[in-house]
Parts: sequence; structure tokens; C-alpha cells
Amino acid sequence: MPTTQPKQDPRTILWIIAGLSLITLIFSSYTLANRISEFNTNRDAPLFSFRDVQEEAFLFMDNPFTIKEVSIDDKPFVQVDYAQDELLLPVIIPPKQPLPTLYDRQREWLSIMILADRAGMTIEEMESKIDSGEIVPRLILATRTPFGVEPAKEKRFDSIEIEQNESWGEVRRDLWRFDFYEMNPDGTITVHDPKRFPESGKSLQRRQNYAKLKGEPIPQRDPEDLVEYSWQYGAAIKLTPRPPAITMENQALRNAGWSLPTAAACILILIASVFFAIAPPRATEEHTTP
Repeated sequence: MPTTQPKQDPRTILWIIAGLSLITLIFSSYTLANRISEFNTNRDAPLFSFRDVQEEAFLFMDNPFTIKEVSIDDKPFVQVDYAQDELLLPVIIPPKQPLPTLYDRQREWLSIMILADRAGMTIEEMESKIDSGEIVPRLILATRTPFGVEPAKEKRFDSIEIEQNESWGEVRRDLWRFDFYEMNPDGTITVHDPKRFPESGKSLQRRQNYAKLKGEPIPQRDPEDLVEYSWQYGAAIKLTPRPPAITMENQALRNAGWSLPTAAACILILIASVFFAIAPPRATEEHTTP
């Protein structure tokens, strides 16, 4: 006599799938966290700490530093005097409002900061070593100039040439130039090489893939681009309305391997299976009442 097999409850299957997804998610997330931690531990790169300067006159390494706004031939400038050296910087972005301090009025394009490398240290440990003289801090002045660099020969950011006006100046990040000036302990000022806003990793990969398809030389990153983890990169962030795009060359997630897509897939499967497992049953003839 034929026997009938008991029908498997589909909700039980969904809960089993949800449980397996949760277990896999925990394992892959643990692996992902370990790989990111391993990448950051083994990465030989500095970790800069920045502190904004708000005083207009102070001593740095026993050298007097002053900054003030001046007018020359009816044109606004910012004058910096450090020991025996002097910088005269034209006001790139005039203030729109009469704000109370110089740093408030010029913050759109100018920033002064004290920085130090605190790799492997806490903030407290770094400050203690600065006080004891083990670490010599650096005094940096950074500026941002919209439309400060010539357009790249190879288009970046899928951009088109447009008129140079104030509104588009904030959009055309690929034409921003960053200048850096360092106040040295001996009382001199070092003018570092200018940098430009970095091309995003997706934009560079898009151009590289296109060049491969065309059989052309593979484009590389512009050597004048800001480089992640450099002190110039950290200083430039303080002058940008939004941080630079991720360049993808030095990201911890590049060391994730299978763990990242697996964890992402498990989250989707877990949500979907739980959602259907707790959903109310469909109305059928067996469940309808007269």
C-alpha cells in the first residue's frame, strides 16, 4: 500500500536557510575584520595627527609667527611673517560675510595646522613625547586654489570644459591646486611642491580598462595627485567641502578577498529568508471561513 511522505513546512526550510546564513555571516565577518586588522598592522605608513591653529600671533620653536590681512593696491592679501621670512598670499576666495576672526573669513581656502606622526601611539602618548622633545611637531600652512591647474590632457572625472566661475569652481575638483608651506625650526619657510585633487579609483580604472580595449598604453595616476596617508592629503582635507574620492590603491578592503562578498551575500539572504519566514500565510480556500 503506497504511503504518503509528510509535506515539509516551507517556513522550516526558510529558518534553516536563515540560520546557515547567520553562521556564515559571523564567520565571514570575523575573517573580514581579521584581514583588515592585519592590513593596517602590517602597513608601513605614517598616521598624522592635525591640530588647527586659531591664534594670529604666537611662538613656534622660539620663532615668532604672525598672520594678518592686508590690502595692496586695493587687492586683499594675507601676510605671514615667520622669523625673518615673509609670505604674501593673495586672497583666493574673498569672504562673503564679515566673520569675527581671520581664520573664519579665510577658511574656504587657507588653513594653518600643527601636525605630528603618531603611528603606533595614542594622542596622549604623542603629546607627552612632544612635550619631552622626542617628537618635533611641524607647522604647516595649506591653501586651495580653484582652477589652479591646467586641465589634464586625458579627461578625468568625465568632465567637460566650462567657464571658470565661482559656482563651477567648487565642482571642478580636478582643477583644484593645493599649495603647502612649512615653517622650519631654523626660522625659514619651505615651499613644497603643489598637489592636485586625486582622480578617483573608479575613474582611473575606467580609463585603464578603456585603454586595454583599444590596445593603447595604460594610463597611470598623475604624479602630482594627492597621495592617501601623506601629510599633504590630510592637510588638504581641511580645505575641501568634501573629502577626496577613494583612490583604491591603498585600501584595507583590497585585502578582504572572499570574505567581503560572502558577508554581503549572507546579509541579503538572511534578510530575505527571515522576511518570508515571518510573513503571514496566503489566503487559500482551506484558510477561508464562511
